[in-house]
Amino acid sequence: MLATVILYLITIFLVAPIMSNIGYSSVESSYHLQTHALIVTFIFTVILCTLLIVEKIIIGKK
Repeated sequence: MLATVILYLITIFLVAPIMSNIGYSSVESSYHLQTHALIVTFIFTVILCTLLIVEKIIIGKK
């Protein structure tokens, strides 16, 4: 539960402003900016977690 709140705050205060500066207009960003920012955050979270799991598996085999 805490991780979900932290990811949401990271999305709102870090990812969304970056995506807003990249090229979302004010009309498009009214609903889609937060949705796309959450999707991007969760994609990178899955990639990071996968890398950490693979690293643990590799270290465990040595």
